[in-house]
Order: sequence, then structure tokens, then C-alpha cells
Amino acid sequence: MENKSFMDPTYVPEEYKVPFDLIELPSQGILYPDKKSSVKVEFLTANDENILTSPNILNNGKFINVLLKNKVKELSFDVDDLILGDRIAILIFLRTTGLGEEYSQLVIDEEGKVVEGIIDLTTLKTKKLEVKPDNNGEFDYVLDKSNKKIKFRFLTGKDENEIEDIDNKTKENNGGISTASTLRLERAVMEIDGVRDKMKISHILKSLNLLEIRKFKKYISDIEPGIEFNTTARIHGGGSAPCFLRLGRAFWYPEI
Repeated sequence: MENKSFMDPTYVPEEYKVPFDLIELPSQGILYPDKKSSVKVEFLTANDENILTSPNILNNGKFINVLLKNKVKELSFDVDDLILGDRIAILIFLRTTGLGEEYSQLVIDEEGKVVEGIIDLTTLKTKKLEVKPDNNGEFDYVLDKSNKKIKFRFLTGKDENEIEDIDNKTKENNGGISTASTLRLERAVMEIDGVRDKMKISHILKSLNLLEIRKFKKYISDIEPGIEFNTTARIHGGGSAPCFLRLGRAFWYPEI
């Protein structure tokens, strides 16, 4: 029998292949070209420690992008085009299978004291997409005060990367004030009352009532697929406390 390694330079023996799993996407793939509801994701390995401990990657904020590009396989489009909720679902899988199911963070107990709580990451609920988008992958919303009709989409990893870059540059000339919230809204809104010119949309959004904009943002959050961060933590010594999962540095470095 011929030795495949001499015939194919990309050949990897079975015993050296990284194990993987198929991860169900909260969006169910409805918003992507191939409509596939799951993606192939490799488990974290010792080799990924190079990513987890690289100061340059950690400090420039691109850590998550590098990790996803290395772990998500056989995707028919750029991994940066995954919507944020799907990205989070994959990251939760990687953390749970690679570094353990338990995540420690500070919570508030029944007596109002700040204590250490333990969150079982396997109990986090998945919020699936239940509102059907149009053929462009956009959703409808009507502002309750101005009655303006809006079409919007969910942001992707690419959007967040670009927003972060723009925000970092503008903060220097804006007294340190972040404009990320406005930038996210402008990226998400694709049309207002038939207007699709991004410059005009930006001017319209900045003139709208704050309350109706907050209601609009809440609606986006309510229907956006992803992982439900409202959960319950186990408290040492017994008992539990409701809490909101915070993905801090300890998420990838539980030893600290």
C-alpha cells in the first residue's frame, strides 16, 4: 500500500488530527448564504496555548478573531461574517470543552453581599432566532413615537472589529468619549422610511428621541439569537444567586 504522506503534503495521520464537534448555531444558519444550521469547531489543544498566551494578540483586542479563525473549520464564508450571537456560542463551547465547565465570578447573594459564585457554563440557555428576516436578512421595526419604519440587521464580528478601530481613533479627538453605541446603531440600521443612504440614516438616527431609540435597541437585543447571559451561580457553602455572565479575563484564564 502506498504511503499517503508521500503523495499528499497536506495528509495528516488519524492519530494526529484534532478532534472536533458540530456546533448548532443559535441563528440556525438562516442569515448565511449556505443556510447550514451547524459549524465544525475543533477542540482547544495544547497548541492553542500559543494564542492564549500571546501578549501582542491579547493587547490589540484581536484575540477572539484569531481563536475563531483557527478553530472554526469548513465554513463557506469568512468567520468574521458570523453574527455576534453565533460567535459567542462557539466561544462558550471552546471554553467549556477546553478549560472546564465551571466559571467563577463575583455575584450578590440574598443578603446583598458580594461573594464568589460558580457558574456552570453547560447550563447556559441558547436563544434561537424566532423572528423571520426578509430576503436580505433584514428585520422590520416601527418606532413608537415618530412612527418611522426601520429595517435592520444583526452585527457581525467584522462590524465589531471595524467599530472598535473607528472608536479608538475618534476617542482621541473626542475628549475620550466613546461613540461605539452610535456606530453600532448606524451599522445595524439599513433603511429608514425607504431611505438607504447611510449618511442620511446617520443624520436621522441622531435626531430621534432617546427613549424610542432605547426601545428599539431593546427589541434588537430581545430577538437577537445567541446565548442567554442571565443565569444562576452556585455559592460556596450552599445556596445560589441570580447573576449576569461577564466574560472577563478569567474566562480564558480560570486559574487567576
